Parts: sequence; C-alpha cells; structure tokens
Amino acid sequence: VLGTALGLAAVAVTLVGVLLSPSILLAGLGAVLALVSFVVLGPVASTSAVRALGSPLDRLRGVTGALARRNALRSPKRTAATAGALMIGVAVVSLFTVFGASLKATMNQTVDRSFAGDVAVSTPSFGAGGSGLSPRLAPALAKQPEVATSVGLGKGVADVDGKGRALTVTDPASLARAFDLGTVQGSLDDLGRNGIALTRSEADDQHLEVGDTARLAFTDGKQEAFTVRAVYGRSELAGDYVITREAWAPHRTQDSDTLVSVTFKDGVSTAEGTAAVEKVAKAYGNPDVQTRDEYAQSSAGGIDMMLTLVYALLALAVLIALLGIANTLTLAVHERTRELGLLRAVGQTRAQLRAMVRWESVLVAAFGTAGGLVLGGFLGWVLVKASDGASDSAFAFALPPLQLAIVALVGLAAGALAGLRPAR
Repeated sequence: VLGTALGLAAVAVTLVGVLLSPSILLAGLGAVLALVSFVVLGPVASTSAVRALGSPLDRLRGVTGALARRNALRSPKRTAATAGALMIGVAVVSLFTVFGASLKATMNQTVDRSFAGDVAVSTPSFGAGGSGLSPRLAPALAKQPEVATSVGLGKGVADVDGKGRALTVTDPASLARAFDLGTVQGSLDDLGRNGIALTRSEADDQHLEVGDTARLAFTDGKQEAFTVRAVYGRSELAGDYVITREAWAPHRTQDSDTLVSVTFKDGVSTAEGTAAVEKVAKAYGNPDVQTRDEYAQSSAGGIDMMLTLVYALLALAVLIALLGIANTLTLAVHERTRELGLLRAVGQTRAQLRAMVRWESVLVAAFGTAGGLVLGGFLGWVLVKASDGASDSAFAFALPPLQLAIVALVGLAAGALAGLRPAR
C-alpha cells in the first residue's frame, strides 16, 4: 500500500513538474519519490519480474534453469534487497547516459536551428563558452572576398532586477544574419548606444515591451537605463540580452570575443572559405575554425568527459553490488545444504548444481539491471522535459540504445561473476 501510494504521488508530482508547471525542483521531488517507491515495491515487483525474466531458462537450461528461477522466487524480499544496490547504480548511470545523449542531441539541434553561419571560429578547447578572441578578428574576416558576413560575440555580465545576467556584446545589425533568433519584435538594427534586445521570456519576467526602459547595474558599480528596441524568441546562442559594443565599452573589464560566426558568399565552397578564414585567423592566435558539424561536436565534448566519470561510478556501483549478490548467495547456499545434498542424491551433477547457482545470480542481477534501466530512463526523461519547460532553450530527448545495451550487459556480467564463488 505504501509503495503504491508513493508511486502514485511520484507520477502526480512528476507530471505537474514536467507538463503543467515546469519546474526542475518539482521534477526532482517526483524523481526521489519514484526511487523510493521502486525500493518499497521491490519485493512485489521481483516476483513478476523474475518469473518473466527467468521463463526462457526453462526452455534453454531445462531442470537446472527451472530450479534457478524457483530459487530466485523463494524469497522476494531477499531478491529485492540483493538487487537493490545494482538497481540504484544502474539507474544513476542510465539517468546520466540518457541526459548526456539528450544534451548532445540538444546541441546538434541548437546548431542546426540557430547557427546560420558556415564556420565557427572559437578558442581551442572552450568553444562558445571560452574567451580570448581578438575583437578585431571579425572585422578582418569580413574584409575577405569569400566572406559575406562575420559576426563576433563578446560576453558581459550585469545585474537586472537584482539578478545576475549574461550579456551578449556584438554588432546587432549583423546578428540576425549569423543566428536564427526566431520571431523578432522591433528591430535589431537600431539598438545604438542606449538600446537593448532581450528574449521573450526575460521580457515577460521583467514586464517589458519594445519601447520600455530596462535598468542594468554593471560590475564597475555604474547603472544605466536602456530602451528595449527588440524582443526575440531564441536564446540558445545569442543569450538573453544583447547590447552593442559601444554600450559595453565604458564598463568592460576584458575586450575579447568568445565566438565568431562566418557566412560565406554564394558560390564559395566550404573548403575554399575555410582556408581563407584559417589564413586570417593565424594572425590572431590561431583559434579553432570549425564547420557547423565540427562546432556541434566540440561543444558537446564536455558531455563525454562527464559520461566517462559516470561510467567509472558504474564500475564502483557494480563492484559493490557484485559483493552483495555474492554474499547473499553464499548464505543462501549454506542454508540449503540439505536441499543441495538431496539434489545430488537424486542425480544432479556438480556442474548442474553450479550452473543452477550461477543462473540464480544472473536472474537477481537481471532484475536489478532491468529495474535500474527503467527507472534511469524515466528519470532522464523527467530531467530533460523539466529543463525544456523551465528554460528558453529547447531540450531534445534522446535514448542511446547502444550505451544502454552496454549498461545492461555489464549488469548481467556482474551477476554471472557474482555467482562464481557461491557456486564452487
């Protein structure tokens, strides 16, 4: 009853946090409730799950497989408790695997949808979030005969209504040609010294429209009033606020760009245009010059590092779960000494006896792995959808079948290894 109540509460809170009132906090609470409900309902779920997962053993392994399945079904509480550590470990890894794949898909979607340039020039290893490009690079590239548009993006920080906000410093007149900003109200062409552009969500939060005044406090302690000249829809690459270099100049602490978007003229091939950009860029620190696909891949490079750390945690979780399964099965074998002796007396061989214990271990691991994959996939979907609803950026949900299959195989292999010692 408690597990069912927790499960229903998890579904209700999650749906509210994902669909009705997007909130990462509510979605996180729903995720915690879902995890607790899985643990509480484990003994109930283990009976049906082990019966289903073990049904092929009856046909493939005969009496040995049938006995292994029945042994795993003898004590649902023990089976659930033994598989619990593995289930939680697999769930955490599955969560980050799904979320990492979704972030990669989101980055690719962002570049495809919002980046209108042919190549991106950025600082090595840091991509759009780095620093160090000379603000003179974009104008120098714009003078090349192969280049139609070259727009540099700088970064700044200001306080808006008591909240720190990142500013994009650029030439707004060229910004719309380098990035797809979605629907634009007003005009980016006439921001000038005292104008500002912002996203629709920020405009709604600040109750601002085109023609209203926004007050910004800068890090040098000065405040300025800006007139809202434009409101745009997409913030993925352009950020939430855009001001001109002229407006930023009195307050800047560092004069640099983080990204330059370059669009080639009609008839210029990617190879020809890239060569021209690289030739000019060498004089400005030799930054990375990447095509759209290369830029998307490099921007997602940090995600691979995160996943590597997560997989290391999986190895630790699997090791802990392996010890738990092995110890539990060792105790179970000790408790069933007379039963095992009877099986030997009626004709079961040592090899069959060992196989029975190993398959029992695999079934317990399969239950934990399957539960972890389901829970982790669900939590990954919740996190992606909550992030999508709570921000301007459009998050794409993606399931990586190959990575999840590897996680499943690792879990099953852990079960097979855990059964080696008890089966001796």
